[in-house]
Amino acid sequence: MKRVLLPALAVLSGCATYHPAPLPDAAPATKPLTTALPLTLTKLAALAVKRDPELVAARAQAGIAQAELLAAGTLPDPSLSIGVEALLSGPASMSAVAGSLVEDVSPIITRSVDVSAAKAHLLQVNAGILWQEWQGATRAELLGVALTGEAAQLTSLNRDVQALTALDQEVRAQTAAGNLTQQDVSATQTTLATLRTTLDAEEQAQVQGEAQLDALLALPSGTPVALASPDVPAIPAARRQMAIATLARRRPDLLALRYGYTEADEKLRAAIRRQFLPISLGAQGGRDTSGVVSVGPQITLSLPLFNRNRPAIKADEATRAALRAQYTASLDEARNGAEELGQSIVLLQRQTAQAGHAAAREAAIAANASHAFAAGRLDARAETNLIIAAGEREREVIQLRTQLQTAEISLAMLLGIGLPAEEEVAHQPAE
Repeated sequence: MKRVLLPALAVLSGCATYHPAPLPDAAPATKPLTTALPLTLTKLAALAVKRDPELVAARAQAGIAQAELLAAGTLPDPSLSIGVEALLSGPASMSAVAGSLVEDVSPIITRSVDVSAAKAHLLQVNAGILWQEWQGATRAELLGVALTGEAAQLTSLNRDVQALTALDQEVRAQTAAGNLTQQDVSATQTTLATLRTTLDAEEQAQVQGEAQLDALLALPSGTPVALASPDVPAIPAARRQMAIATLARRRPDLLALRYGYTEADEKLRAAIRRQFLPISLGAQGGRDTSGVVSVGPQITLSLPLFNRNRPAIKADEATRAALRAQYTASLDEARNGAEELGQSIVLLQRQTAQAGHAAAREAAIAANASHAFAAGRLDARAETNLIIAAGEREREVIQLRTQLQTAEISLAMLLGIGLPAEEEVAHQPAE
């Protein structure tokens, strides 16, 4: 009977009831990708934001801040006290009864600042989650650039291995015929061995990068992800300067610090108001043993004579000052980082262009040398050196291009290019 009545009473009184939520014994099954097309950097970033387990967990933190906002705006329940003193002896004719109904009005006095602080905290949490998502998207784009760069490096290395393997076979045949010496064979084999060692290291790096991308997309390890050739637009200098000027109103981590400062400021206001708290208002009354009934108001308050909530006020003042210093330092760091990265991009652009011209020259020389070697006008060691020189120049261009794309993506992340303004962030609750 009790098992039936207790839940029914809880529902009727509007009280919450307990529902167990056991933890799973195994990780949930991963969802496969729904597209087999090569992913652009934009699509890759969107998938990472949606599927990254760390971001999924981070978005759940918004529920805690929302609950804290509800608590800040909810008044406490009143207290009811009832007492009965049974008559055991004496001239009186009845038992004594006493009761009181008291409401703590302290939250009413601080409610406005408490709600403002809780709203600022919720905005801070949402901005922090947006910053984590922004970083997760950038991490996916950087992995995409790194993997496509490694794939290009592998293609170049394999092409050189094939060319040197064919050359080695030709040198061996020419040596057997007495046209070349053993030194020619040794030169091609030594270079080929070194090249294969570099190829093995590059393959290992690619496997590691692919495993990181699978983890970021919540895919089983070893799942192939087709990537399109990255298209990373350059950020014009004028747009970079404009973005730096508006950085404080757009970058989520800076917005989170601003909201945190607002929360600390509101908490300081609340601490100052609490100098005179707690305050309770109510009514009390009763009947004594002689039948006399009395009732009257009741008030309880603290007198700010000694403590005056000074420790809490000093702590909140120090917290606000620390957050102000942290915000200023973070803003300076963000601006300086963007400026330095912009300068590095200018250098990388020049170096990439110069390396591209040099690689084209080396490729033309290597092509002519191949015909000269076939005609017998060039020895094997010179042909080997020219093949390696052209390949190294090509791989230098690939490496510089990857560094340039990485820098451009990192700069877009630092500047918050593509992020909404502060007003839009404030109205975008975390999912």
